[in-house]
Amino acid sequence: MKKEVKKKELQKKEVGFITILNIVVGVILTLFCLINLFSGLFLTGILFLALAVFIFLPQKILKFSKWLKLLIGVIGFFVVLIIIGLQVPSQELDFEYHSLNEDFILSYNKINISMVVYNATKEDTILLNEEEKTTTGIFIKINVALTNLEKVPVNFGAYVGMADSQNNSYEVLGYNLGDGSLQPNLKKEFYYIFETPEQATGLKFIITQDNKHFKEIDLEI
Repeated sequence: MKKEVKKKELQKKEVGFITILNIVVGVILTLFCLINLFSGLFLTGILFLALAVFIFLPQKILKFSKWLKLLIGVIGFFVVLIIIGLQVPSQELDFEYHSLNEDFILSYNKINISMVVYNATKEDTILLNEEEKTTTGIFIKINVALTNLEKVPVNFGAYVGMADSQNNSYEVLGYNLGDGSLQPNLKKEFYYIFETPEQATGLKFIITQDNKHFKEIDLEI
């Protein structure tokens, strides 16, 4: 008699535990349904909704055990996540191409700055921070100018780099823009210094605005 009572108590505990799990999974599916619908992902939102309804439907209507419903709900959840991953388009980089001596606009952080790249020269030695430097490769000196198009002083913060025809990328070695802000409508001329192997060709000067939009200038060297 006592064994039967204990067995019934264990069965009740098991039923209670699986019921809680089903409720938790159902709530998670409902939340993901709402998030997807509000994000405009209607297909996956409806799929999450269908899974949530499946979980919450009573056994009188849907002849599935609670364990089976839970298993189907969890598997369905991960399947829909895979579908979402396939739906999300890969982020395409936007390149805008310009030539030497061509003015173009840099727009970032709600500010607009005009930029022009005059030319690029190869140098064996350079003066950087009042110190002469040499290299086993070659220095590339890029002469540019900036004009602040805003009505207040702004700081120039766009990231610049350089690439060659073999898709090697190079970081700035130095520049002489100086400290302080760019004053309104005042052209500021300065240069960037890069260091590359002597055999590097097809050099391109690249300005990054927001990790997605880029300006590329053919340096013609």
